[in-house]
Amino acid sequence: APKYFGVRGGSSTCWGWRTVLRPPPKFGGSPPAPAVSATAPTAYSLVPCPGNCEGNVTIGCFVSDFFPEPVTISWVSNVAGDQVTFPAVQGSDSFYSASSQLTVPASSLQGNSFQCKVNHRSDAEFGVPCPPPPCSTPLPAPPPHPDGKTKLEVSILPPSLEDLYLSQNASITCVAANAPEDLKFSWSRSAGSALDVSSGEPEKQENGLYRLTSVLKVCAEEWNSGETFSCTVSGSELQVPIKKSAPSVYVFHPPAEELARQETATLTCLASGFRPRDILVTWTQQDRPVPSGSFSTFGPQEGDGGLFSVYSKLSVPASEWQRGDSFACVVGHEGIPLNFVQKSLDKSTGKPTNVNVSVILTDSDSTCY
Repeated sequence: APKYFGVRGGSSTCWGWRTVLRPPPKFGGSPPAPAVSATAPTAYSLVPCPGNCEGNVTIGCFVSDFFPEPVTISWVSNVAGDQVTFPAVQGSDSFYSASSQLTVPASSLQGNSFQCKVNHRSDAEFGVPCPPPPCSTPLPAPPPHPDGKTKLEVSILPPSLEDLYLSQNASITCVAANAPEDLKFSWSRSAGSALDVSSGEPEKQENGLYRLTSVLKVCAEEWNSGETFSCTVSGSELQVPIKKSAPSVYVFHPPAEELARQETATLTCLASGFRPRDILVTWTQQDRPVPSGSFSTFGPQEGDGGLFSVYSKLSVPASEWQRGDSFACVVGHEGIPLNFVQKSLDKSTGKPTNVNVSVILTDSDSTCY
């Protein structure tokens, strides 16, 4: 089976074949006897991983599967270096192995050749070329500011519906990617009082530039009034998107095949054709909120025309469905006239009922900061 060997250069270790050379034995005639007979060595050259051409580099030569001792390993090069040859070691198969290394200045690698020369009493004498590893020049540090090739990307994120409709607070976030660390944000509004603005921690990107955020806090009433909020970054003004499409909401009864097993009942809710992407989907049972861990929501996913869709599944014990509990899928979206739409269904109804509501799922009054 192949054997892999490594040699360390700097702080890295490379593994694998590099050069293998095994000369044909000059002894022969009849097949060898069961006892170990004189066997020519096999040599491998080992080179380190690419370095930064600083300090010293060690090149190795590994000689294996020879018998008997001794073997002579020497180095042929026009570069002076420190050579160390380690004693031969005999393996369980009676064959020997030995190694030698040559350490030279890294600055002398380019344009010079290195050869490991092996001599053995089996009349085997040969040289193994040891090509020096290439230098890896560190990449220059990226400029601290966009240089024209790296485009500044700015986006504005509307409030999440959980904050907007459940806590009655809203946060509008302005995000700048590929930005210098000292980039400045400014906010304005079409009406209303002073602005409450905070900045997030700068996040350094792999290209050396930054991802910066600025957060504007407003009340849900101010957001829902249709007021315009603008974020300005380096002279480029962005406004919160105003294109809205309300979702169409559909609910589906548990499949008859599932109910026949009398174990669980799965209710499904589909909301489609809405924009922007942010949407809130939750469930109620007997007019009480269902814990979020009791249902699963998948999406939103973007479809044709830039419109989105999402669906949610609620699984309950079949006995709760069979006894006539009422369930409702509640969907919140800023395109809905009164913020929320509620689709109810139970065992006795053949067609789901549709109700628009403005506030739901809050157990206490909310105060805007």
